[in-house]
Amino acid sequence: MTLDPWDGGMVLVKTILYAATFGAAGGVFFLGYCGRQLPVLDYRRIQRLTGAFILSGIAVSGARILLLAGSMSGDASGMIDPSLTRMIVQGPEGAAAGIRMAGLGLAAFALSKDRRFFAVAIIGASLAATSFAWVGHARAAALRAPATVLVGVHLLSAAFWLGALMPLHILARDPQSTAIAAAAARFGRMAVIVVGLLLTAGIILLWILLDTPSQLWMSGYGRLVMIKMGLVAVLLSLAALNKWRLTPRLRDRDARAVRWLRRSITAELLLAGLILAVTAAFTTLMGPPAPQ
Repeated sequence: MTLDPWDGGMVLVKTILYAATFGAAGGVFFLGYCGRQLPVLDYRRIQRLTGAFILSGIAVSGARILLLAGSMSGDASGMIDPSLTRMIVQGPEGAAAGIRMAGLGLAAFALSKDRRFFAVAIIGASLAATSFAWVGHARAAALRAPATVLVGVHLLSAAFWLGALMPLHILARDPQSTAIAAAAARFGRMAVIVVGLLLTAGIILLWILLDTPSQLWMSGYGRLVMIKMGLVAVLLSLAALNKWRLTPRLRDRDARAVRWLRRSITAELLLAGLILAVTAAFTTLMGPPAPQ
């Protein structure tokens, strides 16, 4: 398959959009379940990071609409064509972008010193993370409603898991900090359930979208999905290492374990970026094979 510059731009922008949205939503979730255990300085750092992700998610959502318009026209002038941008805004992509921007706006309540409205931020983060379910291949599936719900569960789980990596990375900067041990343990307990939901939703969704298992290796879509599955398997292996080998040592204030955790999280962040890029590629450039 030959990619033109518009295709490459669409994949790049969607990768960044995934990262910003999941980073914002995951940051809100992290502050929700770990916030009261964090030192004030670390809490503020994670708030600032989450705020940067929120602003980036809103900005890139708007940029994606302009890029879609340019891609439709095949010319940069299409990005400022009112008729094209209006058509996109009034369609599913516009609805998804609107929900995402509104959700990110509500997620900004997590940046306040007052936690009384934190539930609003959680709702906003959930809306932003699941906004991608409003467009895409699941909407065209024969079992449209179940497929859309499964995508939503998959997206929420991904935001919870991947969005916690940067906050944990921040906490792991100080080898003497006790906060990383408590946060890693709490995240690890919840992640077992969340990752189980992510994998279950993904497997059932593939069963809905693909006619036969052979389409995983006989179609371009399936091969990209298999690459994603391989990267997720490596990511899960690192996560298991963190949970079963490093987290117990963190409770003993082992400074070397903190340094190893930081390196492991750095590797997880790189893998997460690759996973998001592959996901952006097969959701942008191709769809599931047509039913036989």
